[in-house]
Amino acid sequence: MSESSDPHQVDTVRHGSPFAQGVSSPIASADTPSIAATIDAFDPEWGVLRAAIWASTWVAMFAIACYQYFPGGGVLVTALGCGLAIIGLFSSRPIPASVLLIAHAGLFFACYQRLF
Repeated sequence: MSESSDPHQVDTVRHGSPFAQGVSSPIASADTPSIAATIDAFDPEWGVLRAAIWASTWVAMFAIACYQYFPGGGVLVTALGCGLAIIGLFSSRPIPASVLLIAHAGLFFACYQRLF
């Protein structure tokens, strides 16, 4: 059974395997943060939004190369970069995303002008 005689006691949490032989499982105190509390604090979208900014930065480098060598493809690449920068605007770093959005918009129009 458990170490306490009261089955309705909720202030302690057992740790370890209940099937382990000869090992007394330590009991966590009530002030120990649970795994569920730390999982609720983690927002998976945070990483995706920040990754969109990094991806937009890499796409900007390819857009600059496309401007010089292949302006038709540069239009498509800069459109992708604009989309990534817009997604990045919703992250915790909107200022770099705004700068990248302006840079991609400028490269978009520059590549479009070189087509004609």
